[in-house]
Amino acid sequence: MPLMHFVIGGYGPSLGVVDLDEAGRGPVSAVAEAQGASWVLPSADGRFVYAALEAAEGHVGAWAVTSDGPWHALGRQPTGGADPCHLTFSPDGGWLLAANYTSGSVSVHPLLDDGSIGGRTDLVEHSGDLGPVSDRQDHAHAHQVAFAPDGTLLVCDLGLDVVVAYGFDAGEGRLTELARSPFPPGTGPRHLVLTAAGRTAYVLGELSSAVSVCRVDGPRLEVLATESARSGGAVGENTAAEIFLAADERTVVASNRGDDTLSTLAVDAHTVRLLSVDACGGAWPRWAGPGAAGDVLLVANERSDSVVTLRRDGDRWAPTGSVTWPSPTCVAPLTSPS
Repeated sequence: MPLMHFVIGGYGPSLGVVDLDEAGRGPVSAVAEAQGASWVLPSADGRFVYAALEAAEGHVGAWAVTSDGPWHALGRQPTGGADPCHLTFSPDGGWLLAANYTSGSVSVHPLLDDGSIGGRTDLVEHSGDLGPVSDRQDHAHAHQVAFAPDGTLLVCDLGLDVVVAYGFDAGEGRLTELARSPFPPGTGPRHLVLTAAGRTAYVLGELSSAVSVCRVDGPRLEVLATESARSGGAVGENTAAEIFLAADERTVVASNRGDDTLSTLAVDAHTVRLLSVDACGGAWPRWAGPGAAGDVLLVANERSDSVVTLRRDGDRWAPTGSVTWPSPTCVAPLTSPS
């Protein structure tokens, strides 16, 4: 029996689907043409999949999921920015928001009844003081869009060393900036995860390769503690990429590109502590996330063209199997269409 049904996005020419068995192996099929689909986001009912199409003239695309054969393309819309790299739905499910990395902007699009994407209703562009890492912080770089439980939109900006908070008008599809939360110079905030209650955020710095625990106070984040996600003996260049929070909210896992490792850190509302560092089973782990069970982890290793399954072995993660896909950058579970 398959472990779970997944869609795979990446820098190749297509979206893929795979049924993974318990060892992390299974056939992969191309289901839709989608060049540079670096982030994929299925709808909650499993009927549609959306993708950030990363290019100088960025687009978001939509497809209707079919049980067999190619998916039906529902069209695409320009984001108004360059290189969209992350997507999220509004809390009511009626809007799609995109982070445009190179242009440092966030776009908003309505989702129509047939699953297609409507024209852009808002585009906000970040500006401000840049971080000190001149070759990476040469401009605002919006890297993630994430809604807090209270409906506030949080945007990680790698170039400005801030998390920007917005109010969202779900009637008009418009954003209003509320606050900016600064991080130490050179952090490069890339992704964050929030506890279910929304009172604590864990922010991953791509450039610092560190995890910060933050108190959430309305639209503002206050950094309470920070811990490196690298092992003590790590040398050479490294950029952190993905972070996710375990279901029990006691640990986070962060991926390291360069070291090619996965770091497990113990967390609570005030502290963060490195527990273990394990090999990712490939090269350049762009994305990592949970599998069908709490003891299973999936990793998209961009530069080794592999999606690797790891299983918990005591306090460590050990690879059990992999599938091949060109330059994978994101994996998402697919539910059966309702």
